[in-house]
Amino acid sequence: MPFSWQKTCRSSERRLRTKEVSRLPSKRVLVVEDDPALMELLRLLLEREGLEVEVAQDGLQALDQLRAHHWDLVLLDLHLPKLEGLDVLWEMRHDAHLQSVPVIIISVDDSPHTMLQGWRLGVDSYFLKPFDPDELLRVVRRILSLPCEASYNV
Repeated sequence: MPFSWQKTCRSSERRLRTKEVSRLPSKRVLVVEDDPALMELLRLLLEREGLEVEVAQDGLQALDQLRAHHWDLVLLDLHLPKLEGLDVLWEMRHDAHLQSVPVIIISVDDSPHTMLQGWRLGVDSYFLKPFDPDELLRVVRRILSLPCEASYNV
């Protein structure tokens, strides 16, 4: 049976809304994802951690937001409308103001060539869809130097 983001998002959203938001210093995260259900799941998951989250649904919108604000982390899908995720990453790594922003790729693309391109461009972590939300949160906390919390079993 294929994995359904919509079903996962609905059940996860209910659980996340019932939990108290962590009291952590506000860090800004940009989620770049064209799947609305997954984008919402990621937004809720990160906001539950006390993070300030903005979203972009395509590569050009992502670049506009990246250049307009300060970001502590970017979660980046690779297959996006208007501009591919690796092109967004390339632009970031060649922009003096964005080159040090950590990036986590979240993609269905498991081709060695694509993964190698991401690593060569300095991606901090690479998650394949579907992914374990608890593991993603562990990596986000590590990158942002946030305290570890109990898992949410999302």
